[in-house]
Amino acid sequence: MNKFIHCEGCFDFSAKPKECRQPCLHDAFRYLLDKIKDSSEQIKTLILRKLPDPPLQLVHSKEVCRYVGIVSKTLYRCEKQGLILPFKKDHTGKYFLHADMVDFKKKYHHLPD
Repeated sequence: MNKFIHCEGCFDFSAKPKECRQPCLHDAFRYLLDKIKDSSEQIKTLILRKLPDPPLQLVHSKEVCRYVGIVSKTLYRCEKQGLILPFKKDHTGKYFLHADMVDFKKKYHHLPD
């Protein structure tokens, strides 16, 4: 009569000794999980490659002044110092990136991140 012992890497009882080299359920699960992780990384990469870049959010200089709480002359001085740089200039005025505007307010008022 064989004694049933618990296999080291398996969830099932086996009559084989602990050193058995038979593929067991535990190894199969580990292999499947590795394959799922690999394929999920590949899917993420494909999705990120297919997604278009988000549109640029441009803000007029008047909006920057209103948001930061400064006047246009102060904004001009800060431009000269390099604290904020315009993204685009045209006949209607200067335009800044929204993210630059938020960073500028933090720098100008010495706010924590």
